Amino acid sequence: MRVVSIVNQKGGCGKTTTAVNLAAILARDGARVLLVDMDPQSHCAAGLGVPDLTLERTIADAMLADHAHPPRADEYLWEVGHGLKLVPSSVALASLEAPNGPLAARFDRDRRLARVLGAWQHEFDWCIIDCPPTIGLLTFNALRASDLVLIPVETGYFSLKGAEKQIETIRSIVRRFGRDIPFALLPTLYNESRALSRDVVATLAKRFPEYLLPIMIREHEELRDAASYGQSIMEFAPGSAAEADFALLAAWLAENAPAATALADFGAAEPPLMDIPRNVALPGFDLSLDEAAAFGSVGESTSVGSSTNSSAHSTPDATLDRAADLVSRLRALADRARSPVPFGGGFGVRADREGVVIFSQPATAHGLFVVGDFNGWNPVATPLMASSDGMRMEASVELSPGRHAYRIAVDGLEMLDPHNTHREAEEGTIGVSLVEVPHGAGQSMPARMSEGRSR
Repeated sequence: MRVVSIVNQKGGCGKTTTAVNLAAILARDGARVLLVDMDPQSHCAAGLGVPDLTLERTIADAMLADHAHPPRADEYLWEVGHGLKLVPSSVALASLEAPNGPLAARFDRDRRLARVLGAWQHEFDWCIIDCPPTIGLLTFNALRASDLVLIPVETGYFSLKGAEKQIETIRSIVRRFGRDIPFALLPTLYNESRALSRDVVATLAKRFPEYLLPIMIREHEELRDAASYGQSIMEFAPGSAAEADFALLAAWLAENAPAATALADFGAAEPPLMDIPRNVALPGFDLSLDEAAAFGSVGESTSVGSSTNSSAHSTPDATLDRAADLVSRLRALADRARSPVPFGGGFGVRADREGVVIFSQPATAHGLFVVGDFNGWNPVATPLMASSDGMRMEASVELSPGRHAYRIAVDGLEMLDPHNTHREAEEGTIGVSLVEVPHGAGQSMPARMSEGRSR
């Protein structure tokens, strides 16, 4: 099984659209395809018409399970269509990569996904992974299991800088893995009538000629409509130009198939013991002195499958000095993450003068959503996502000036915001929590949700 991860930290670049439709076209062409949703927003299931309420197990359950034998695929997979199966996600996946979350204590915490896929590798020809829009343990797991990385690049103004940063980030992570993972840039939302789109692609070709694919996904209204109907493009608009774009991408992938090497060591029930680069843990993740001494200093790469790391070539005193320095810096970072937040930046809700409202709650394994008059009281429209420090769950919404009513939904049960005393209620009702957006803030428009981004 060849594993391809779709990665980009920038939202709105067509990451999930690419994953869903590429998987569907590969399956249509006769391949056995596994689609893995590693994004807590769970858009793959929505894009393929898989009802959330029917999902009993997700990729989070598979990664956390301690199996005496390899995990059975049929316990976790949803059959979307002939040749295409989905391992769904849920909002609870976000809590896995928190500094004190369920993955943090696992010695193989960056290889849990590879262990799962290794058990299923002979059942599929391709595995397409939709990664989260963050760089953390979930993305580390996806990259560790990958034979190829596709980076969708929206052909807009800010995408060029984002592509450069994305490439450097992936290069930095891959260096720590001790093996090369090829990657390619895929222009998306391309509109040949716009000079900006043409300029962005031309610049990408000039700066990254060896990585730019000779294919682009054009801007198609049918792709947005297909997602809203829970269908792939080949189901929604067969024979369309949008389907043709993804058919070209699937054909290129088949002709330039990477070597299936990433899962070679993960076919057994128990994962192999390998050096673990714990120095790339998330901010706030605390290491013991013994752990730091065992894995060397920040920036040193570790060879996968090797029993000796680069610190073995240093003197014991030098290794301990580097380890002590690493531990002191990580502990200082952890202490800052745990320290009280100044007024206005803590839990609850806060609005700035630009009209951006931040809803913030303590980190939890429960699914958290904010429901209010700004999203039609939709119980799943606005999820709270894990912040970068793992200490809180947050959602960012741009609201028009004035008073807005909302509640926090915890696993579907609505409640008042326990960290906001600004409330109102009629007799016999639960009431609502309130947030005031200053007049003159932002633009007077309906709420705009920031997809998968916490502030």
